[in-house]
Order: sequence, then C-alpha cells, then structure tokens
Amino acid sequence: MQGFFSKLREGLSRFMNGRYGCDHLGMAIASLAIVCSIIASIGGWPWLSIAATVLIVVSMVRVLSRDIASRRRENDSFLALVAKPRSFFHRQKSKWENRSTKAYVRCPYCHAEFALPKGKGKLRATCPKCGQKSEHTV
Repeated sequence: MQGFFSKLREGLSRFMNGRYGCDHLGMAIASLAIVCSIIASIGGWPWLSIAATVLIVVSMVRVLSRDIASRRRENDSFLALVAKPRSFFHRQKSKWENRSTKAYVRCPYCHAEFALPKGKGKLRATCPKCGQKSEHTV
C-alpha cells in the first residue's frame, strides 16, 4: 500500500511541475466559494450556488496555470489590496497578546500610538513618529 501512495505522490509531483500552485489569492477565492456554497445551501439561492461553482473553477484554473508571471502579478496586487486590513488585525492581535505587560498610549501632538511598559507610574516618553516628548501615567 505504501508503494501505491509513493507512486501517486510522484505522479502528482510530475503533473504539477511547471504549474503555479496555490497562493493567497487562490485561497481567498476558494474560501469565498465555500462561504457562498454554505450560504446557498442554507438560504436556498441557486444563483449563489452557481457563483460558488464559478469561483471554484477560477481557483482551480489559477492553481493549474502555467503562466506563473501573470498569476504572481495577480497575487501581488491582491496582497497590496489587503495589506492595510491585514496589518490592522496583526496590530490588534499583538496588542491583545501584550496587554498584561504593555500600555498603549497616544502622542498628544501627532496622535500616533506607541507602547510603554505597564506598572511603571509616570513616564516621560519620546514619540517614535514626531520626536516630541510627553508624560504618560501607565
């Protein structure tokens, strides 16, 4: 049985050689297709089921494509489009993880947010953005 899976893996590897494969945009399209499919099955909307099928086909075409340069450009455009929301959620996650050791304060001059160690009392801090000094109680 192990020989069968070994041959299957080699065959799939040969088939995918020179093809683009999966990327962030492809995963986003496939995830959207799954969400559309679930909503279509709950709501009973056949047009949403058709949209889900089209999205799955688009995702598979991207995965199996041999035009690597075009797929890479598409993925780079997608990543540039979602860069700000991703960084916002990454900052929120970081703030949540460090909530017990850091206090997040805003500069009174430029309103930039920065971290200070918690429990130190009154601190005089320099804003990393504008360079102004201000006092904060943490």
